[in-house]
Amino acid sequence: MNINQLTNSATSGNLTNTGQSSTQATGAANPVSQAMLKAGARLQVQLDSTTAQLSSFGKLKSAVSDVQLAASALHAFTATTSAADVKTAAAKFIASFNAAITTARSAATPRGPVSAESSSANRISRDLGRSVAPNTATMDALRKLGVKQLSDGTLALDTAKFDAANKADPAAVRTALAKTGQQVNQAAAKELETGGDVNSLMASLNQRSSSLKTQQSSMLAMAQKLAAYQFNY
Repeated sequence: MNINQLTNSATSGNLTNTGQSSTQATGAANPVSQAMLKAGARLQVQLDSTTAQLSSFGKLKSAVSDVQLAASALHAFTATTSAADVKTAAAKFIASFNAAITTARSAATPRGPVSAESSSANRISRDLGRSVAPNTATMDALRKLGVKQLSDGTLALDTAKFDAANKADPAAVRTALAKTGQQVNQAAAKELETGGDVNSLMASLNQRSSSLKTQQSSMLAMAQKLAAYQFNY
């Protein structure tokens, strides 16, 4: 039985008359019950919001982890790595990177006033975006491979241009990708470390969820006592 059921049943008017009328008891109980109902509803809204945020940031953590792995693969090339494998790794990196940026932007969408969580998600998106092209020289090198950064921070690949560059100078392609991979890997690792934004946010949200559940349990216990008192009065 939840708080609503308990408080509603406790104020239904089906009380035993022991010197005080059922109407009087119900009238006295209603303000308390109504206050508990309102408080319970507020707690549930907060818990639902926190649960949704935990889901969003769980997805973001997974996306950042994926892009870190894909970035690591870019600086693992050797002189014998085939052109096909280089292209596959580059395409996987871009897909993972775009997924991380998109997931971060989704997690940053405020549900009401801008929160610390949405601000951190925006920061994660910006930091990842900057790690791809920290300077003009790096971005120019990527453009020569057919890679460009769009206004929303995601990457787009011109496969024909990439194939041409990979055929003309595969060593230069591997070098440019390796540098990009190293930069993004470092940025992702920073976000995922114990004190990084992702884990800090997850820890904060888990703590908030636990606190709200404790408050719910306490309120349910109070509602049960209220119901038992009124039915036995």
